[in-house]
Amino acid sequence: MRTDRDMTGELASPVVAASDRARQVVNVLTYGAVLWLNGLAGSGALSGDSIGAIANRYQSYFLPADYVFGIWALIYSWLLVFTVYQALPPNRGIALVRRLGWWWAISGLFNIAWIVTFSFGMFGLALIVMVGLLCTLVNIQKRVGLDETLTWIERVSVSYPFALYLSWISIALIANTFQFVTYMEWSGLGIDGPSWSATMAVVATGLGILVVWKWGLWISPLVVTWALVGIAVRFPEQAVITRTAWAMIVLGLVSLPFALRLGWERRRVHTDAR
Repeated sequence: MRTDRDMTGELASPVVAASDRARQVVNVLTYGAVLWLNGLAGSGALSGDSIGAIANRYQSYFLPADYVFGIWALIYSWLLVFTVYQALPPNRGIALVRRLGWWWAISGLFNIAWIVTFSFGMFGLALIVMVGLLCTLVNIQKRVGLDETLTWIERVSVSYPFALYLSWISIALIANTFQFVTYMEWSGLGIDGPSWSATMAVVATGLGILVVWKWGLWISPLVVTWALVGIAVRFPEQAVITRTAWAMIVLGLVSLPFALRLGWERRRVHTDAR
């Protein structure tokens, strides 16, 4: 019986080799299913209304301009790179792909569940599902994160696609929470919507800088910037939103190289200590 070589170059057992091949197939099917459902939901064929139309029906002050959601094209294009990369026979047993395990398939199930629940107006359940999706992507980040041992092809084909995905879902969770409380007609504890939006812009920027420092996730502040520009564009008449958004954009971009440097030094010291 033919066996494959594992990440060390040794021959993998038939059971391990079969598991690796099964994971490759499931990952490809997961990508296809997620893309197909997104196409149905985006066109309105799934529920009769597109996701964009549903989001705009309950518009909150943290909803970016429509063009911002074009980032999904980049996310799915980069995830296609990952899907093809992991499906190539030589990459079946490499350490990075094995560390990822079945978590891409699990995140795909959460993505599909969110599409269905949101498309059919189950906004509370959709929010819970998105929290689950975020948790799976955090776990993936911990497994395939951007460390100095990865080759450039591993970074481009595995780490970066999931870094972008995680960064956007972090923003999307804030936007979905705002959409849900708008739908529920929440009073905002006496604080108006624009002020809440400005507050969340500060929070999003802080989180973006934090993950740069902690994980070297340089993509995150760029995604936050993309979203905040879109929010400022949608609400130009709301001074508290636009001023805060542009201030946070500058802060995030200026802080990016410093956070990268400090994070790199922290990880190096931690590695040397071990």
